[in-house]
Amino acid sequence: MYHIGQMLKWDNMDTIKTASFEYLISLAKEKPEGGFSFVLDGAEYDIQDVLEISAIATRHGYIVIY
Repeated sequence: MYHIGQMLKWDNMDTIKTASFEYLISLAKEKPEGGFSFVLDGAEYDIQDVLEISAIATRHGYIVIY
């Protein structure tokens, strides 16, 4: 099953990063005090709702697949 990946373009084109929304949500770990801890590309985020994950992934250059 395809969850997260990268597709490279030829020559001087940019790398396209994709990730499924379900996979990204699985990376969020619930914290005992409430909210979630979420790590993407080595950057850690404290979020209140897993719906914030799409915006974070987009800022990291991912195309989120729903």
